Amino acid sequence: MFLFKRKTVLIIMFIGLLVFSIYLMLIGNYPRVIYKNSSAPDAEKVTALKTSEGDTANVKNGSEKDFFIDYRLERDRLRSQEADYLREIINNPNASQESKEKAQKDLIALAEKVEKEMMVENLIKAKGFEEAVIIISGDSANVIVKSNGLSQKEVAQITDVVTRTTGYPMDKITIVERK
Repeated sequence: MFLFKRKTVLIIMFIGLLVFSIYLMLIGNYPRVIYKNSSAPDAEKVTALKTSEGDTANVKNGSEKDFFIDYRLERDRLRSQEADYLREIINNPNASQESKEKAQKDLIALAEKVEKEMMVENLIKAKGFEEAVIIISGDSANVIVKSNGLSQKEVAQITDVVTRTTGYPMDKITIVERK
C-alpha cells in the first residue's frame, strides 16, 4: 500500500511540473502588443540602464524600434537556453539513446524554425516594411509589422511571404499591426 501512495505522489508531482512548464512556455512565447503614441512626452524620456559591466547605457523609453529589438533579444535568449538544454541531453552519458535522438531532432527543428523566422523577417523588410517580427509556434505563424495602417495589398504581400516560406495556409497566419 505504501508503494502505491509513493507512485501516486510522484505522478502528481510530474503532472504539476508539466503543467507549470507549459504555462512558462506559453507566457514566454507570445509578445505583449501595446499600441503607444510615439509623440507622447513619455516616449522622449531617457533612462539609464545598468549593463553587466556596471556602465550605463542611455535608452529611449517607448521607442517603437525598441519593441522589435527587445523582442528579438528575448526570443534569441530563450532559444539559446532551449538549445543549450537539448545539447545537455545529447551530451549526457546517462540519457537513453531514445531521448538523445529526440533531443537531436528537436535541436534540428529549432534551427530550422530560427532560419525560417529570420528569412521571413528579412523578406518582409525587403517588401518595404520598416520592422517585422515573426513567431512560429506549432502549426501557426504570428507576424508583427510596424505600420500606420496596412492596406489589403500589404496584408496579401505579408501573407504570401509567410505562406511561401513556412508552408502554412493563410488561415494559420495572424498579422498584427504595431504603430
